[in-house]
Amino acid sequence: MTDAALLFDRLSRAQFTPAEINSLISVVAPPPQARMSDYFGVWAYEPDRFWSQWKIIGETDMARHLAMPAPPKTPTVLTEKGDGGRSIARVVLRGSMMKGQSSFGGTSTVQLRRDIRQAVADPNISGILLDIDSPGGTVAGTADLAAEVKAARRRKPVWAHIDDLGASAAYWVASQADQVFANDKTALVGSIGTLMTVYDYSAQAEKEGVKAIVFATGPLKGAGAPGAPITEDQRQYFQSLVDDSQASFDAAVRSGRGMNASQLAAVRTGGVFTASQALDLKLIDGIRSIDRTLEALAQAK
Repeated sequence: MTDAALLFDRLSRAQFTPAEINSLISVVAPPPQARMSDYFGVWAYEPDRFWSQWKIIGETDMARHLAMPAPPKTPTVLTEKGDGGRSIARVVLRGSMMKGQSSFGGTSTVQLRRDIRQAVADPNISGILLDIDSPGGTVAGTADLAAEVKAARRRKPVWAHIDDLGASAAYWVASQADQVFANDKTALVGSIGTLMTVYDYSAQAEKEGVKAIVFATGPLKGAGAPGAPITEDQRQYFQSLVDDSQASFDAAVRSGRGMNASQLAAVRTGGVFTASQALDLKLIDGIRSIDRTLEALAQAK
């Protein structure tokens, strides 16, 4: 059992006082903002939107951007009327996913973990709906959120609803819900893949008469240093980071969606599928409006 699953098991058995529950929930405290390190590493993100977003960030005057007041945070949980006087917790996942709330918008995966724990602990909540419209985000934080969803469904029904886009890290999380729906045939689902970009500036440095000499304690310690060439060992190293992250992604989707190896191979292209295609490929369970999904979830046992 994961730590989250053990926590939810004890919650369901009423082994905690309300004060202890609040204390446990407060452990999952979202960072006030995304750290610079959050922008680097392996991403699970729909490629076209990733490069567009990266271009915007690269062209931004960061000093001016960071000096601006932070935009107001939008609510990440909405309460919808359920059955028998109880309610549905609608957990909203929008835009890029990172552990901290980025100044460029998006969603904190740590905040969503906190939201899910609160919904599980609340006796007035009968079910949880993940309301998703996202191209994905960093691998860091995604596996933890996916595990939180998987653990929560042992206590209460947890469904996912994709509103136009549920790709990469966002689909990773959605795949752990009991059921997954999309709002329309034109919705885009999938992009099961991971990526990482490392720039080799050695040719540019050589052209400018600069030679970068990296003094390090091992062949991988200086990997990616500006101006230094990327060696074959370093290429293999970076690829291994991506491959290992992808293995976790694959395992989650295969387990969450009950797929065999050939079914997973058919969707493991890195590309998105329309909802109609996704339904045939077993990535989702149906196509319907969020209102109908909420109505059905309110009656789910």
